[in-house]
Amino acid sequence: MRATVPLSSTEVDVSFAPPDREWSAKLTRPTVNMFLWDIRRSAVRARTGLEEIERDGVTVRRMALPVVELRYLVTAWTSDHGDERALLSGLLRAVTSFVEIPPAYVPDELAGLRPIVMIMARSGEEHIDIFKTLDGQLKPGLNIVITAEVDTGLESPVGPPTTSFELSVSDVNSGAISTARRVAGEVVFDVPPNTVVRSPIDSVRVNPTGRFLIRASVGDEVVLETDPPRTIVIPDEGGVRFE
Repeated sequence: MRATVPLSSTEVDVSFAPPDREWSAKLTRPTVNMFLWDIRRSAVRARTGLEEIERDGVTVRRMALPVVELRYLVTAWTSDHGDERALLSGLLRAVTSFVEIPPAYVPDELAGLRPIVMIMARSGEEHIDIFKTLDGQLKPGLNIVITAEVDTGLESPVGPPTTSFELSVSDVNSGAISTARRVAGEVVFDVPPNTVVRSPIDSVRVNPTGRFLIRASVGDEVVLETDPPRTIVIPDEGGVRFE
């Protein structure tokens, strides 16, 4: 508000105190009051599910952050009604000029969250009783809704990607056990669509992202059917990567 209205710090004060008669009686300079009167969870922008983010170079997983709506009553206070309307007009232009608060005005501790949305409350929505809040003082005000995520800090590091999995099946009569292992693979250079990868017991195609999953055992030779063909040996642990 100070930058876009603008509100000079040498000429206009900004207060977050309840704008009752006791507060207004102590004013000595033009003042913009931004009274936070309601906090509730957003029903419109709520999200669910898990998401992965990077925190200090480490990939972590967390539940989708809760989204809250903070409702402010913004009023202008001056000794002259003309100055008051002019100040309120500048505030109105500032609020309606942006849908999201520009990153330059977002504190560093909130920079990693999704953009903070700022709108005026619409007609038909629940509004504060301005007459009661202002102790009966007649004054227009802007009802502003700030929508933002709340960083709960509840997250856990993501484990390494799965590179292979093994399935064992036993015969209840003979007790014989057969094991099938599937190994994840990746091709990090461009190959034609549906390029074939073969092992001694399986044949699959490389998907559009360059990945495949193939049945193979430790020590098996896997062939990527390019020109010329490329081969790689299945390791004791992990997947394979054609580079």
